[in-house]
Amino acid sequence: MLRDSARSRLRAVLPIALLLALAACAAQPARAPVLSTGGPVASTAPAATAVEPGGTDGDATPSVVVHGRPGGHRIALTFDSNMTDAMLRRLDAHQVDSYANTAVVDELEARHVPATFFLSGKWVERYPELTRRIAADPAFELASHSYAHRGFTAHCYALDPLPTGAMAADVDRSFAVLTPFGGHQTRYFRFPGGCYDAAALRAVAPTHATVVQYDDVGDDPFNGDAAGIAARVLRQAHDGAIVVLHITKANAPRTADALPSVIDGLRARGYRLVTLSDLLHAP
Repeated sequence: MLRDSARSRLRAVLPIALLLALAACAAQPARAPVLSTGGPVASTAPAATAVEPGGTDGDATPSVVVHGRPGGHRIALTFDSNMTDAMLRRLDAHQVDSYANTAVVDELEARHVPATFFLSGKWVERYPELTRRIAADPAFELASHSYAHRGFTAHCYALDPLPTGAMAADVDRSFAVLTPFGGHQTRYFRFPGGCYDAAALRAVAPTHATVVQYDDVGDDPFNGDAAGIAARVLRQAHDGAIVVLHITKANAPRTADALPSVIDGLRARGYRLVTLSDLLHAP
């Protein structure tokens, strides 16, 4: 009788205990993503929505990524577009034909080469069809090269300096211009002209973007020597390199002509060409 009574009490208590345990689990907060300095975001639990590659947490001054981890024999080809107000005036006055080099995209697609495009907002607004084509290709990803392509330091080539207080808004605006095009969006940002200092890094921290520069410079702007551009890229190539080239046709007219030698040369050396996200997320 006592044994039966104990069993009855246990059966009555167990459902209540189970409900209390489930309520406690449901009340536990989700764990925040863990960030690796200057690198991609890694989450300890599945997120409700996908995090764009390059997205960061908090307003800490960002570090600057200049190359990926070695070990995978990978190289990322990246392409910048720039568009200043002066360039727009030259276009409108028919002083130049175009600042959009569709032949670069043709070459990459024909050879099935992944790439990351750092596009300035005013270039995107001028060339929405080419932007749409880039976004539609699953081998490509989109990143920011600012909105107005102004200087983020007092002296950056001939670029008009952008006030420090306007830098974050400029970067955020560039991402907002890119977003409607879909495709593989990222939260990577590259400074115009590659120019930055400590003040610029602090200024862009609220954008929660990863700053990405490069360590293999093709030197294609205002360069008519396609063979020389290719040779320069190949000479600097190394495991984990980030190559910078351009798709701004009038300012970099021979980039597409250099690409076959660049692509064939890198592949002949055993390098695998990947997007920036693949390079930075590699184990």
